[in-house]
Amino acid sequence: MNKISQFQRQAIQAAKRLDWQAAVEHNSALLNYDPANVGALNRQGVAYFQLGMLSKARHSFKQVLDIDKSNPIARKQLDKIKQKKPATVSFSREHFIEEPGKTKIVELHRLASKAVLESVAVGDLCQLVPKSRYISVESSNSTYLGALPEDLSFRLTKLMKRRNSYSCFIHSADGKCCSVYLKETFRSKRNENINSFPLNRVNLAAINDVDERFLLEDDVPLTIVNTDTDAEKTLKDVSSDNDD
Repeated sequence: MNKISQFQRQAIQAAKRLDWQAAVEHNSALLNYDPANVGALNRQGVAYFQLGMLSKARHSFKQVLDIDKSNPIARKQLDKIKQKKPATVSFSREHFIEEPGKTKIVELHRLASKAVLESVAVGDLCQLVPKSRYISVESSNSTYLGALPEDLSFRLTKLMKRRNSYSCFIHSADGKCCSVYLKETFRSKRNENINSFPLNRVNLAAINDVDERFLLEDDVPLTIVNTDTDAEKTLKDVSSDNDD
């Protein structure tokens, strides 16, 4: 398989996984070999849009039109950028692949208004924005949707400070509730032995020393209210275990 075919296959697979950062990297590698590859430029534009990088997305689609003025994909996506609508991607619930320790479906707290929640759709890309006590979940155009539970926010904030990366997509939504699909897209060297999403309290009873040291670091405020409905481990839980 030649380099261009290899990068094309990897870029398409990354897009199917909704791993947009990897999609950007693979398309960029392909474009280094073939700068006028219209397919790669369109895929690159969609990936940039899903990452919220609108100026780069616009530039990619305009490059397509410089090569093919009537290209329908580029024209359609540029129209969506002007209207600030999410880029169109092929999406189904099959993309919500469960990977123990790396993915989690979470119901949001501190919800936005009914009108805002009814405006989102399954599969919409969201942004994770760390705050002082929780992580805010916002749409691709920075509209507030809700927040992750505080104990999970605490854990992910620390992991993000240690260079982990995550993607976030709408899993379900109506006017009264909203859940998101979280996926670890990059695990830093410092976090190589730490799962982003512990499985349950039974598994956490045997939490390893690396994970415990991570939770006890003092670079993030420790005041946390345990609001999650799942059996996630918080600093209070770890301390209680140590006292037994």
